[in-house]
Amino acid sequence: MNILITGSNGFVGSNLMWKLEEEGHQVIGIDISDQCDYKKHSETMIGDIRSLKELNKVSDTYLKKYNSPIDLIIHCAAAKNDFGISHAEYYSHNKYGTKTLISFANQQNINKMIYFSSVGVFGHPQGEANEDFPYKPDSAYGASKLAGELLCIKWQQENPKRELVVLRPAAIFGPRNITNTYKLIDTLHRRPYLTIGEGNHIKTIVSIYTVIDMTCFAIQQLKPGFEHYNCIDEPYLTLKELMELICSNPGFKMPRIKIPLKAAIGIGYLFDIPAKLFSIDIPVNSDRMRKLGTATYFTAEKAKKAGFIQRVPLKDSIVEMCNWYLSLNE
Repeated sequence: MNILITGSNGFVGSNLMWKLEEEGHQVIGIDISDQCDYKKHSETMIGDIRSLKELNKVSDTYLKKYNSPIDLIIHCAAAKNDFGISHAEYYSHNKYGTKTLISFANQQNINKMIYFSSVGVFGHPQGEANEDFPYKPDSAYGASKLAGELLCIKWQQENPKRELVVLRPAAIFGPRNITNTYKLIDTLHRRPYLTIGEGNHIKTIVSIYTVIDMTCFAIQQLKPGFEHYNCIDEPYLTLKELMELICSNPGFKMPRIKIPLKAAIGIGYLFDIPAKLFSIDIPVNSDRMRKLGTATYFTAEKAKKAGFIQRVPLKDSIVEMCNWYLSLNE
């Protein structure tokens, strides 16, 4: 298949470029940044998906090289960092960028799309939440990803022959990724002093291997209409179980002190002040303390029922992540 991947220098996008090419697809990518989070692919072009002109340039390049048009868009590009991004920037990239991409798809007569959304569209529900849980984002990131998701659904509904699959991953982790799970691993190596409460709340995560496998699965599932899947690794672990799994590896220790969530958020506020004044991304802040102490219990039974099989056990992915971390920090 002829595939355009947006955000192709990002962690997911760059992994996908190599995997899909390996699977026999012809790929081209676009990314606003020249910095690659995994391994840069020669078919990535630097450009902004908010510019129809730059998207058309990518399409023209692809057509000249392969003498055939793009069939499928896999939309990974997004503003997603949890520090230094304004409300307006989230919407500019995640909503307006998606809107422009849809205009491009219409112009180029591309009728297949896989949209990377997020479990953030559900917010932080009480109890478990499956794919059909009501939308209730409680962050600018989650709300802006929902805005993009709804634009894609509307695009599909405008023409019943269009094919759309929405994937909603939990927190993604893997070697070369330095976001949520990395920060927890780093804390248990460098600063294993305290944890929030008993840690008995579920914290669902997903490895890059499952994300890539789910994308390949989504390509197979494409057909006229709209389908959506949560993208999460099993088993669903509590924060305490996740920390114990990390600490079963040499070089990591369980925290010795437990503090209430409100106290942890209060400590985080102390670090918010210098972070804001000096524009420094400090590992401890009130938002991260709140996230760490709040359940994210999302399930992914729908994909399993449709035939998806998790290829790499969560334990193996965590072990690999810990070994990679130690290779950088010891």
